[in-house]
Amino acid sequence: MPNSLIIKGQSFSSQIEAERFFYGLRDKNLASGGDITGSAEFDLLEDLYIRYCEATNWKIPGNPVAFYARNIIRESGPKGGKTQGVVAKFSDGSEQEFSVKKAVRAVAASL
Repeated sequence: MPNSLIIKGQSFSSQIEAERFFYGLRDKNLASGGDITGSAEFDLLEDLYIRYCEATNWKIPGNPVAFYARNIIRESGPKGGKTQGVVAKFSDGSEQEFSVKKAVRAVAASL
C-alpha cells in the first residue's frame, strides 16, 4: 500500500500524488516567475519544507518568507545537466534549494 500523507491539511493518497501536486506548483511558478508568498501554495510549501528539514535534521536560518522555482545546474561535463528545483527564501536574504521528490519521501518516511 502506498504511503499516504497530509501536508498542511491537504491529504495525498500516495507519495506520487504529492510529488505530482508539488511539481505542478513548481512548474507553474517556473512559467509565471516571481515569489510565492502569502497564499495557500506558500503554506503548503512551507509545511513541506519545514517537515523535510526536521525529518533530515537540516538546520534552517529561520522561517521561510517566500518560495520560488528555478533551473538548477547539476555538475558540468558529460554527467552535467539542469534540473528544476524549489528555493526557500529567508528574511535574512539567504536561500536554500530543495528537491520536491526528496522532501516528499523524507516526510512520508518520518510518519
